[in-house]
Amino acid sequence: MSETSLKVVVPLSILSVCVVVANTLVCVLVYKIKSMRNYTNGFVVSLAISDILTGVAFLLQYNVELHVWSRATLNVLYSIVLFVGATNLCAVTFDRYLAISYPFSYAETIAKVFKILVPSIWVLSVVIACIPLTWEGDTKLVNTRIYICVVLAVCIVFPYILIVYANFKIFRFVRQCVRRERELSISSSSMKSRLKQNGVRKVSSEAKVARVFAIASLMFVLSYFPTLFYTVAATFGYIYIVPDLLLQFSPFCVVLGSLVNPVLYSFMKPDFRRAVNKILSGKRAFLDMRKSQRSSVPSIGEYRTPFMSKTKDLSPGDDDVFTAEHNNNPFESRV
Repeated sequence: MSETSLKVVVPLSILSVCVVVANTLVCVLVYKIKSMRNYTNGFVVSLAISDILTGVAFLLQYNVELHVWSRATLNVLYSIVLFVGATNLCAVTFDRYLAISYPFSYAETIAKVFKILVPSIWVLSVVIACIPLTWEGDTKLVNTRIYICVVLAVCIVFPYILIVYANFKIFRFVRQCVRRERELSISSSSMKSRLKQNGVRKVSSEAKVARVFAIASLMFVLSYFPTLFYTVAATFGYIYIVPDLLLQFSPFCVVLGSLVNPVLYSFMKPDFRRAVNKILSGKRAFLDMRKSQRSSVPSIGEYRTPFMSKTKDLSPGDDDVFTAEHNNNPFESRV
């Protein structure tokens, strides 16, 4: 392997492993902690699985010698994660739109939609990604050009139009709620006005979650833009307009885009942030306990027996560390 290829393969492989590990931790966190098992995080897990597949695909491409059909299968896998990622972000934005705009009917609606939407996203993405295999996916064929145009319009452009529209409605609605809260706080201090203010605060809290997915949607577009630009240019015979630097940078964009999501959840999504903080604080408490136990053991020259108090093992995997107070969000229906 040449020195130039090593400069690409090694960092890409390391980033791919980080993508697989980080997104696997997201799935484990949602599975282990009951308070996080809601429909919103169900879409998050679906998106995390597609990111795991992205990391696996890059590990195979840059570390395994592939034959013709192996490369074709890998291209199908890349198409699947692209379609699943875009449609999952659209679905989770729709989930937040329902939670904020229609809070009273949200639980009933999302319970019906979730069971249909997530399997449909994966099945349709697999079917659409496999279509080029029927004519070997030659970019010079008219079939391929039509396919790429239709897929980009239906699976990428249209979902993102819906995402932009939904986020515009969400943040306009939140701004109106915040303005209403200020008017209520000035006009009256009655119990009724305080209840309305609490409702407004809950909407504002849900808007913070919506902002996380809006940022994730933007990062997804930016990460896949070099690849999509190259694909369209190559399809229509304008590959010469694609800079070499963009070609070299495009795989790093895709991998980093898949790594951004778990970082966003950990630092910006409230339930993930609480869970991570609880795990870290529990681990610190456990280490402090062990340290205090070691310090309480007498030296060899002492003859007294140390008093060892019984202390509950705060291992990071215990579900009872997460108290019920984090499970009071009326806008996140249980799975």
